[in-house]
Amino acid sequence: MPETKVQDTATVPAKTDQSSSETQLRGSSGSDRLASLQIEWAPSNKKRGRRIWPWLVLLLLGGLGFVAYRFGEHVGLPSSDEIASATWLPEIMQNRVDVQLKSVVVQKGRSADAVVVATGYLRSHRQAGIGARSSGRINVITFEEGDKVQKGDLLAELDHKDLDASLAAAAAAVAKAEAAMGEQNILIEQADADRERAVRLRRTNSISESEYDQARFSHAAAVARLRSLSADVELMKAQKQQSEQLLENMFIRAPFDGTVISKDAEEGESILPGGTGGSSGRGSVATIADLDRLEIECDVQEGYISRVEPTQEVDIAVDAVPDKKYHGKVSKIIPMGDRARATIKVRVEIVDADDLLFPEMSGTVFFLPTEKELQINDEPRMFCDEKSIDTDSDEKTFVWVVDDERRAQKIQVDVGEVRDGRIEILDGLMGRERLIMDPDNLKPDTPVRIIE
Repeated sequence: MPETKVQDTATVPAKTDQSSSETQLRGSSGSDRLASLQIEWAPSNKKRGRRIWPWLVLLLLGGLGFVAYRFGEHVGLPSSDEIASATWLPEIMQNRVDVQLKSVVVQKGRSADAVVVATGYLRSHRQAGIGARSSGRINVITFEEGDKVQKGDLLAELDHKDLDASLAAAAAAVAKAEAAMGEQNILIEQADADRERAVRLRRTNSISESEYDQARFSHAAAVARLRSLSADVELMKAQKQQSEQLLENMFIRAPFDGTVISKDAEEGESILPGGTGGSSGRGSVATIADLDRLEIECDVQEGYISRVEPTQEVDIAVDAVPDKKYHGKVSKIIPMGDRARATIKVRVEIVDADDLLFPEMSGTVFFLPTEKELQINDEPRMFCDEKSIDTDSDEKTFVWVVDDERRAQKIQVDVGEVRDGRIEILDGLMGRERLIMDPDNLKPDTPVRIIE
């Protein structure tokens, strides 16, 4: 029991020390909390500052914009339209006006006095795509593009082995029928001799009447058989002729004199009447045109058709031969108008065509006045489309051109008579300029975009 008391007295100071240390810890923790409360006020102030500075930036930008606006009113900054039309900007940002150009035409001689001017394309008087009457595979082609051919010349040959056999069989059938007919002629001669003998014997009553009738009917039957065999021979000959025609269809020949302007098939390809190529087969092996007789088909505005007459003389300018004028005459006025285009087709025969002209070339036809009205002037004269002419409030006449910076510039000109949609330029141009068509609402230095 005494030992127990000693232990209890020894443990009392330990508890006292523990309580004192806990008291110190509690005091220190209270001060730490106070310090933490004081530190939290600083982040709160920073957040408020972050919320304020965007408004300050917006206010500053608004002020700068107001100052720039007021400054621009006094200084004269470029407007949005002026900026969009500036040529130093990228192409996509420029506000350019789309325009079409047409060249000034310089003419002299008879063409300058034309009463009607029309454009068209050259064509051959006779032109055809040459095909086959029967389908087949091409074995041989005997031409190349540009070759001249005569009527009846062989152009191509189709495979015809089966037709050769058919023709041989038809020829054999004709020979057989003719041999049978020859044999029947001999039988007729025999029957004729028997009939004459029976006639003599019957007169002397040497044979009976039935024997006499038998000889007579045998002769008649032999003659009838000959007529049947003769018809068979004609039938076999017709069949042979049919086989020959089928064989001839395998040979494609030129229908008229001309020049091969297109090679439409090659050896080994199949050809079919009415075919369009591909799996259906070729429709023709060649296109032939008579280049010795060329004509130009043009469209004349119906308002000017009264100035065109059959056999009227014309001058023809072909774009591919700019240094030469061809002569011709009106060969036909097609009696049918085009409602959509308000035009009438006119065909003009070229009387002095040469090797420089080919079908499908483009050209211009100048319909000339009569010899009484025609006064030939060899001085060069300039003409332009009347849609290129512009006038101002003072009735001055201008045309518009495009400069090197692709800006519209106007040039004052003096104009003459308007004829068939074209007007003569008397002064102001040098010739060959390209003028703006329909120059409505254009101003000098307007940026433009050329539409071809």
